[in-house]
Amino acid sequence: MKINGVDFDIVIKDAIKAAKAVADTTWPTLQDYVENIGRGIANDALFLKKKHDSGEFDEADARMFMEDQKIVARMRLRSLAIVTMQIAEDIINAIAGVFKSAINTAIGWEVF
Repeated sequence: MKINGVDFDIVIKDAIKAAKAVADTTWPTLQDYVENIGRGIANDALFLKKKHDSGEFDEADARMFMEDQKIVARMRLRSLAIVTMQIAEDIINAIAGVFKSAINTAIGWEVF
């Protein structure tokens, strides 16, 4: 999926690599979850683009929406018994770091 020239399939792959780099020995168990979270964030970017274009969201709305999505992703990781709070936070920060510039470029807002 591309939004304003940003290829989110590549962004997802980069986010997975970033998450793997900070994950501990639990990575094999986490990989599918992280990929699912990445695909969800890419879909969120498309949702934000639609809300941006329709005028339903302003930049503050988009930022709050993404903060809520980060909380949901963090909770999903934390629901796995093998994930510590620190690993979940490190993974979310790694994923968000990759998506930050991609979404900001695709939409033109600072949402992370």
